[in-house]
Amino acid sequence: MQEVLTVAIVFGMVGWVTWVIANAIRRGHTARAVADLHSRLLDKCTSNQELLSYLESQPGRRFLESTTTSGSNPSGRILNAVQAGSIAALAGGAMLIVRTEERFDWDGRQFLVIFGSVLLAIGLGFLVSAAISYVLCRSWGLFRSQ
Repeated sequence: MQEVLTVAIVFGMVGWVTWVIANAIRRGHTARAVADLHSRLLDKCTSNQELLSYLESQPGRRFLESTTTSGSNPSGRILNAVQAGSIAALAGGAMLIVRTEERFDWDGRQFLVIFGSVLLAIGLGFLVSAAISYVLCRSWGLFRSQ
């Protein structure tokens, strides 16, 4: 049974690392494409007056809003932390519950206790972090009213 857990964890880790790398590459390509588009758009403005009139228009305001990165989507980030925390905490809790079954030997139980405890702690850390972020973002007025 321990071999099955080891193989599942190795494949899970490889899948997760692959997803993280692919996501970073995708975000990099998207950011580069947006920066290139913005650069070409600004190159079209020949004078300061033309640039100023564009930036004061509705499309110009959207252009400026798209270039800001601070406070872009706090609710999305908080929800991602809640999701990751819930999954990790539940997986860790499940490992701690499953370790009591008789079919595991002593080494398998120790592995489940250690790995389950670490996952549970990480999950609870994400949940606490999300709660703190929610309280701070709410007190700072960072949530957009829809």
